[in-house]
Amino acid sequence: MTASPTLPPFPEMNARPVSETAWTARRKSVSELRPISRSPALRARVTRRFECEWLEDDDVLSLVSVAPALPAFEAAFNAFTHGALIQTEEGPVAIEDVMPGMMVECADGRRSRILWKGSITLVPGAPTLGDEPRLYRVMNDAFGLGRPVQDQTFGPGVRRIDRDPKIRATMGAEAALVPLAAVADGHAVIEVTPVSPTRVYHLACEEHETILAAGLEVETFHPGPETPISLPEEMQALFMRFFPHLRHMSDFGRLATPRITAEDFHDMFG
Repeated sequence: MTASPTLPPFPEMNARPVSETAWTARRKSVSELRPISRSPALRARVTRRFECEWLEDDDVLSLVSVAPALPAFEAAFNAFTHGALIQTEEGPVAIEDVMPGMMVECADGRRSRILWKGSITLVPGAPTLGDEPRLYRVMNDAFGLGRPVQDQTFGPGVRRIDRDPKIRATMGAEAALVPLAAVADGHAVIEVTPVSPTRVYHLACEEHETILAAGLEVETFHPGPETPISLPEEMQALFMRFFPHLRHMSDFGRLATPRITAEDFHDMFG
């Protein structure tokens, strides 16, 4: 198998911050850095520092915790890299400046409020319970005019909308969410090995949505039906600690668009 190219970090992109008159909130920290569980079995695992913010009334509350570096946990935090431009009602805003409470533009023209934002740092060579971290650099217009509007780097957990007629014929759905990893070809979508610690983020809205990141239609976070099946009860409880604004897995609601795995995508398209 050909090794993934190692490229220098992608330069940061400027973005117009959201006007304070459009959305303001008080930030409060509700927890210091601490293990998310005192179980000796969990403390012995490879762990990661997880940071999240969520909207509660008019306050933005924050939590920093240490938890096992499980792929199911990290997937909730690793869709967007630093500088990714999220389309809000006030214009494009860099992901690091996006706050819970802001309204984002959805791919279908609606607007949805961000309720939660999470982030972790991917460190090359650090112990992990999953695959080594990969990023995906999408070239300008890779998926059509303005999709994306500029070269944009994404995290390993991002999925984009695909409306290929083969999906309709095979799945009976108008579109499906496909991992960028499934379409990495070394030209339009380049798999990148990070050479330095890289901050990655994810967002969750009132419902599962497809939003615009630099013009590319990508999903907000949803655990999907596979997460509760793959996690034992204790791990499910730890997972929900990342989302204090929710009580149960069912509170995430339904997937707005069906997903397909990279393997299913390759079987479908050869």
